[in-house]
This record gives sequence, structure tokens and C-alpha cells, in this order.
Amino acid sequence: PLTAGTRVGVRNISAPIVLGGIASSRQLSLWGYNIYGKKKTEEPAVEAVTTPEAPTPPETIDPTPINEAPTPAADKFADVTQSAEPSSVLPSEFDLESIADLANPSILTMPENIGFLKEIGLDYGWGPTSVMQWVLEHVHVYTGLGWGGSIVATALLLRVIMIYPQLRSVKFSAATAKMKADPRAKESLELMKKGYQTGDREMVQKGQFIGNMVRKEYGTEVKNMFWAFVQIPFSFGLFRVINGMIHIPVPSMENAGWAWFTDLTAADPFYALPVAGTVLLVGTLKLNSKYTPPEQKAMMKNMVYVMSAVTLFATSFLGAGVNLMMVSTGAATFITAAILNNESVRRALDLPIPKIEEPVYKPPRVTQAKGIEGLRERLTDNLDNMKKSVSDQVGNMTNQYSGTAEERAEKARKEQIQKLENMRRKLERDEFEKKYKR
Repeated sequence: PLTAGTRVGVRNISAPIVLGGIASSRQLSLWGYNIYGKKKTEEPAVEAVTTPEAPTPPETIDPTPINEAPTPAADKFADVTQSAEPSSVLPSEFDLESIADLANPSILTMPENIGFLKEIGLDYGWGPTSVMQWVLEHVHVYTGLGWGGSIVATALLLRVIMIYPQLRSVKFSAATAKMKADPRAKESLELMKKGYQTGDREMVQKGQFIGNMVRKEYGTEVKNMFWAFVQIPFSFGLFRVINGMIHIPVPSMENAGWAWFTDLTAADPFYALPVAGTVLLVGTLKLNSKYTPPEQKAMMKNMVYVMSAVTLFATSFLGAGVNLMMVSTGAATFITAAILNNESVRRALDLPIPKIEEPVYKPPRVTQAKGIEGLRERLTDNLDNMKKSVSDQVGNMTNQYSGTAEERAEKARKEQIQKLENMRRKLERDEFEKKYKR
């Protein structure tokens, strides 16, 4: 209720309107008429009479001396201390003790027993990588060698185990070379090429039938081709294990090397190990190309330069432990290749001794281009020769022929010409029917 002395302002009037919502806003209008033209009823305004209040004089506060100021009671501090009890809030699910264990020096002194690598985080599940991890760990634990010696011993052991697959691969390569000299194999390949170019399926099937018959006679079925690839997953698995040990890193690998590469987790500062691994790789390829056909030798010659450059660049950034493994594997492979390419050893192992084919001289093709264009043209020719050699090799191994780029282009051109010829004949027939068959 409004009484004498009550102040009335805009806030006192607008607040009920805002809080009242739509019902209150209907009572407020800026004009004297509502929307239907009827005059709005006027309510008498209440005039508020205000009387000024007399100001009250401020009270004076006497200053209190410092020595007479009240001191807080000791009981209040006791109450505060008693109220600060341990919190009853449960700790979160994230336990910080696991982080504290990482900084615990006991990890650095953890005994290197069976399962040590898995405990520190190297777990590759099931497969060739886990097999090589199991072998490396057992060699390290049961021989007492350091990690450097264990890497070398495991790499050599892997090469010894892979001798049998390598022998089967050598036999397959020798039998394939002997089969390629058979006129029936050449006839089979020519039939498949001609049938592919002309689109004659019957001719292709005839060539495949002759090829399968010759293949069965020489024992060069496609399944025997995979002996050459057995060692690849295990070699790559050993690489993954050692590379993972470097990136963790295993603490004892930091002083498990020799000579200038005492730290197996760091790269070789003098690049001697990457160079040695690349040289052994190139030497192995040279030895294995002794009995290869001349067209494959030309392909291998170009591949050697590319592979050596890529291998040297890639291994320069790897740790010394990985390069030590590659040097050990490369040395064992080089020695094995040298032994198996010896004629006396091949006779003792009942391995065929293929005849070394001399390359046929071909005069160089005269080119008019010079400089960069001439270099590009020569590289294109070499690449085309490599593609043709690979295509022929795959055709001999799989008894399938997909053709070279030129042959595929020629086949597409002939198919397009045949399609246009069929369209021309159809149009002529339609015109003839329109003209004479009414």
C-alpha cells in the first residue's frame, strides 16, 4: 500500500508490468483508445506525498589503543583445526601411481629374462615378428651375449634356417632357365602373345595348355615360386623388433655395441655400417646374376644402381642396431650365394648348372636428341626394356601374359578399328534395308 513517505518511481511501476506478463501489458497503452476504437477507461492516479527525512548525525567512534585490542581466542583456532578433517571424497579412477612407476629406477635395473621385451612394451601379437622376438630374446638370455652379439647371432641363425628354402628357390630358378630353352615353352609364349594381340581366346588357351604341360614336366609350377619369398616376412620381423627396441629404448642397448658404434640406439656417426650393408647387397645381386639370361641381366644392372642409392640413403638414418643386423644378414647371404654358385657345390647338391648365355650384340639406336632430351630418351628405352623383361619373366612363371605397354596400346587400337568397321557395316546394312526392303 502507498503511504506517506513512500517513493514512487519508474521502477516501481514497470516492475509489475514486466512480471505480470501479457495480462499487465494489456492495461498499458500509449493512446487513449484500444484497437477496437473504444475509449479506454481512465483510472485515477494516486499522488504520492513525500516528506523529507531529517539526516541523522554520524556516530563518532573512539579509537582503541593497540595494547587494549582484543586478541582472538585460542578456542577458535582449535575449532578450525578440528574441522579440517581428511576429505571423504574417493580418488578418481586415474591412478597416478602408474605414472610414478615410470620414473622408478627399478625399470632401469629390471632383470632381462624371458618376456622382458614384452614387459617394456614390445608386443606384436602373433606372426613372424613375434617369432623373431622370441628367438632374439632366448638367444640373449641363454647365451649370455649382449644385445649386439645377440643381434648378430640371431641374424646368422635366421640365414642358417633359411638355407633349405634358398636351395628350393635355386632349383626352381635353374629349372625355369632350362624350361625356357625348350622350344615348346617358346611356342607357348608366342601363342599367348599372338592371341592377346588379336583377341583370340582359343589361341590363348592353347598356349596356356602347352605351357602347363611343359611346366609340369620340368617341375616349375607356380607354387614352387614362393620358396624365394619365405625369408622375407621373418627378415622384416627381425627388423621391426630391433627397430622397436631402439625407439623404446632398451637401456642396456646404449652400451652394447663395439668400436665406434657403442650405442646401438644411435645412428652410425661414420656411416660405415650403411655403406657395408649396401656393398654386400650389390655383391649378392652380382653373384646371383651369373646364370641369369642376358635380358634379365640388363634389367638387374639398372636396378642395382637404383637399389644401392635408395638403400644407402634409407639406412643412414637408422640406428646402429638395425644396421648391424643388416650387415650380418647381408654377409651371410653373400657367403651363401658364393657357395651355391660354385659348380662343385652345385654338383654335390644335385643342382643343375645352367649354361651361361652370352649377350647378343645390338647396335645402339641413333638418336637425334641431345642434352636432357637425349638422356630422357635413353632412360625411357631402358625402362621399356625392363618392363618387357619383367613381363616375359612373369609370363614364364605364371603361364599368363598381360602384354607390354606397346602391345596393350596396339591391341586397343585394333579393337577401336574393329569397332568402327562393325559400325560401318551396320550402317551399310541399314541403308540397304531402307532402300530395297520396303
